[in-house]
Amino acid sequence: MGENIKLNINSKDVPMNPFVKRTFTKVIEGLVNSLDKLPDDIKEIKITISNEEK
Repeated sequence: MGENIKLNINSKDVPMNPFVKRTFTKVIEGLVNSLDKLPDDIKEIKITISNEEK
């Protein structure tokens, strides 16, 4: 996976420099890769974190 990562908070894009993009990407990839039963070829990972009550 590349470092094509975007951070959006409250509908606003948050700019990130290459180091931060790479760090976010590697941390997320490491966490996801530790999970079981994943597809062999992961093309995209989407994560949503919300503080809204349902």
